[in-house]
Amino acid sequence: MKPTRAVIPLAGLASRLYPATKVIPKALLPIPGRDGSLRPAVDWIVREALASGVEEVVLIVSPRDGELIRSYFDEPPPGILEGAAGKRIYNAWNELQPLSQHLRYVYQLEPGGFGDAVLQCREVVGDEPFVLLLGDHLYQSSSPVPCVRQVLEMGTQFGKGILGVTRRDESEIGQYGVVGVRLLPNQSSVFELTDMREKPSVSEARASLRIPGSQENKYICLFGIYLLPGHFMKYLQAAREQERGELDLSDALRCWIYTDGGFAYEVEGDFLDIGTPKNYCDTVDRFPQ
Repeated sequence: MKPTRAVIPLAGLASRLYPATKVIPKALLPIPGRDGSLRPAVDWIVREALASGVEEVVLIVSPRDGELIRSYFDEPPPGILEGAAGKRIYNAWNELQPLSQHLRYVYQLEPGGFGDAVLQCREVVGDEPFVLLLGDHLYQSSSPVPCVRQVLEMGTQFGKGILGVTRRDESEIGQYGVVGVRLLPNQSSVFELTDMREKPSVSEARASLRIPGSQENKYICLFGIYLLPGHFMKYLQAAREQERGELDLSDALRCWIYTDGGFAYEVEGDFLDIGTPKNYCDTVDRFPQ
């Protein structure tokens, strides 16, 4: 379970950010850095993936947005730029060139859901493990180790698929995928997966997703980093054959958990979501710390 490839779906309609996303893809929404730079969200995610040890990043894009995203990474600055502003722009371009060499683009021609987007890169992934990241999540580690690398290191240690997770209050679980877990001896941040439910009701969560032995009113929720085996694609394909509408990831995740088994790792850090106007503004304010 040492992946060389990260997969990032970016082809969603981003309707919650309309009308801004009518003219700019959500992946290209600007996020300021500590150094004063203003980089698109996808730039930050790609950098984290490569810094965590993967060799290739597969961007799943729509035909319209794909060309804009590709041009950001591949096209040099226009014309002759002079002065301090020109120097800054050329420096930024020089930083982008090494990133673009590690990118591959896969097109999702029509909207079909998160799971359908991942399924588009089935031939690219093959039988190799891969790490799936979310195109609207920026990860913020509270340790010297980036969040993505933390999950990959757990995969190396345990030799199976790993879902990055975090704890959330009961009042918030309607916004997340929630996993059921079994405690492991001598482990406080790694759990064995037993189940997964997407945005469960409180009654459903209380019935089957409580943390064993915990008195906290919290649940273990998905963080947005998935280390998965290559044959996970067969579970997605089976779900695609049964589902005519948009295909989510949830059914395939449950089949994988029930059939193969895997682990959940409580990431040291947090994620920032840019999927709604409020969350986007919060992310601009908080990233990076």
